[in-house]
Amino acid sequence: MKKLLLAIPLLLGASLWFYGCNQTQGTEVTVRLVNAWGTPATATVIYQVGDGEWKLAAQKDYGVYSFMVPPGETRYGVSANCLPLSTLSTLGFFTTYQLTTDDATEVVFPCLNLSDQSFGNVSLTWDASALSGDYFKAFSRLDDASSNTSPLSVGTIIGENEPFLFLAFSGGSDDYANLEGVRFERFDTAPGLTHDVTFTAGDAATFGTLSGPATPSGFNDCELSSALITHDGLFAGGLAQGSGDPCSGDYLRVPGTGSQDARMLMASYRDPVNNRSLLSMAFADANAASVELPELPGPWPADYAVEPAVLPTFDLEHPDGNATGYVIFYSGSNGPWWQVYLSPSWLAGAASYTLPDLSGAPDFGGIKLLKGEEARWEIAAFFSNRPIGDWLGSTTWHPLGGPFAIPVLPGAAMKAASIAGTYPVP
Repeated sequence: MKKLLLAIPLLLGASLWFYGCNQTQGTEVTVRLVNAWGTPATATVIYQVGDGEWKLAAQKDYGVYSFMVPPGETRYGVSANCLPLSTLSTLGFFTTYQLTTDDATEVVFPCLNLSDQSFGNVSLTWDASALSGDYFKAFSRLDDASSNTSPLSVGTIIGENEPFLFLAFSGGSDDYANLEGVRFERFDTAPGLTHDVTFTAGDAATFGTLSGPATPSGFNDCELSSALITHDGLFAGGLAQGSGDPCSGDYLRVPGTGSQDARMLMASYRDPVNNRSLLSMAFADANAASVELPELPGPWPADYAVEPAVLPTFDLEHPDGNATGYVIFYSGSNGPWWQVYLSPSWLAGAASYTLPDLSGAPDFGGIKLLKGEEARWEIAAFFSNRPIGDWLGSTTWHPLGGPFAIPVLPGAAMKAASIAGTYPVP
């Protein structure tokens, strides 16, 4: 009897060990939500395993969610509504990723909501006389402002080590051609703070050279845009000029920035007749002496079309093939707005993609457009030296206009082709 009693715990222990080792643990996917300044944000997050139903993801921490992909499956979808408003149920900023666990097990969503920030103003007393400067412009993480008089007040986030970009111009305006000086600084901010910005001869503006692609047939010459984007969310645009065929120009170099801060340089080409665009983009060091943009991809066929539907289907057979990923933009004229990222691994050879019906999930009830509304769509195939998982793991996102944004990945290059259109919802 004594031997039997001793054996029972051993048998129980062995059984528990065997049971635990055979549980379906799978792969955990972690989802982080960040606002424009890289701090945690919250939203409704749902997920899908394979082609299964969409479910609520578990919240692990403030701004952090997760779900499990079971053994034997790698495909998953995850979606966030970053502005679910009960009083405006048809308004929402929806972003969806369709990926595999080989693409990424940690992803980031940009969200528009504010969290953990205090706001104020800093009074900037400036002097650019050493550079013959008579006009001043300041960028903070919150605001930008310019003036020909001192002091200048600019909105700021209140906190430690806040980034600022200061520019000095001659000629009485912030015309890029008259840019004379540049200073990048970080300092602690507080309500009512006054800060002195005195340009010296060592702050004289220096410029890098840009070379870009030739203009394809049927497209307008390049439109060049450039911005300084810091890892913590300062965005300063209008820092380059260029044109011609092939595209060429120069951009302002920004000394004092760090390795995690990036210079975005993008040349875009438009075919206004067929609503097609091509772009070539690089995220270079903010103080780089020269940048060469990648060659352009081929355009989408001019006769590309989307069959009108509440949840339309998109043809993914871009002429170049082997895309790093696809991005779909879809919206009504006044919302909701929807952005979808697709990985080739998730598609598993499929030549088309239909927007999924998420309307049954909490806070996703307004995702479908109503009959008679104007549906606006755009599809882009992009090609990069970095995989899609790296892009969607970035904690810094650059605004594209409205609710849309693009991830920022220092050192990465990318080229893309897009085509857009509209139709009335049947």
